Amino acid sequence: MIKLQPHYYRTFIIFFITHLLSGCASINYYAQSIQGQFEVIQKRQNINDLLMENEISGTLRNKLHTVLEIREFSIKQLGMPENKSYLSYVDLERDYVVWNIFATEEFSIEPIKWCYLIVGCLDYRGYFAESDARKHAQNLEVKGLDVYLGGVSAYSTLGWFNDPVLNTMLRWNDIRLATVIFHELAHQQLYIKNDTEFNEAYAEAIATIGVRKWLSQKSEEQYGDYVDSQDQEDQFIYLVMKYKSLLSKLYQSGQTEQSMRTHKKVLFDNMRNEYAVLRQGWTKDVYAGWFSTELNNAKFAAVVTYKKYIPAFLEIYEKLNDLDEFYSFVKQLSNCSPAQRRINLEKRTIKIEC
Repeated sequence: MIKLQPHYYRTFIIFFITHLLSGCASINYYAQSIQGQFEVIQKRQNINDLLMENEISGTLRNKLHTVLEIREFSIKQLGMPENKSYLSYVDLERDYVVWNIFATEEFSIEPIKWCYLIVGCLDYRGYFAESDARKHAQNLEVKGLDVYLGGVSAYSTLGWFNDPVLNTMLRWNDIRLATVIFHELAHQQLYIKNDTEFNEAYAEAIATIGVRKWLSQKSEEQYGDYVDSQDQEDQFIYLVMKYKSLLSKLYQSGQTEQSMRTHKKVLFDNMRNEYAVLRQGWTKDVYAGWFSTELNNAKFAAVVTYKKYIPAFLEIYEKLNDLDEFYSFVKQLSNCSPAQRRINLEKRTIKIEC
């Protein structure tokens, strides 16, 4: 007989309450979620124990040392939660831990929301198995929706479990690794139900602030390269937001569906052409992969969800010029309604009006 540890009982409690409240139609989805989380829990290995073994590769050893360094930095200099997250390692033997689906109506940029117990409503739906994600994505496409499916290297359990570092995270360079860890820890620090755009942009902003601080103490050359990459990201976000606005105007124009369908394609083509000009001044074409596949509303929604309010958060942080004050500001902002939070972020003022 298998003896379950306390964290397993917590999972089963969530599982059964979720079934009770959500109905039989959701059983398969929640079952795969529980199974996926079980896999992560069961495969955890203590990093310090691994580092004492001779069998691990030099590359993995160096990466795990870096993880511990990043974790320590996040606690001491970013004020992240001091818990047991990122003290263990899991090799899932695949490239991504989950696959997220974004979906929109054919003539809308607003993502369809899926609601869950505990975390509330999100702008995406995640699957631990790529085959399950693709099957659901195809079903949505059959209904005429715009769909975007993307692999994800990490996720946060919001403090319910001790999040491990995954092999999917170690595929990246150290800067990307630090970015992901800071981002996921930020979710543990602050998370607001039913506001994906706020949560993701806040976590991305903390990741940016954290990496800048980390690199400024680590490598001037890497810091300079990172600032350049952030400038490119700002240009990309500006381009996405520009065409999001143009698409929104098109969808509200009152044209026939066929006319909107035609003009929608024209806008996507124009965006590709504009990006081709923009990237000529870059040393690396970091968004080539994004543009290599079909553009649609859902793909835009995925970017907007994560990136829209990052510039606002960063500008507010620069005005406050103090991390503790910034955390206090965001905490106060979290007490506003979603609409009020957006107004404050769009104004980029340090005076909160709710």
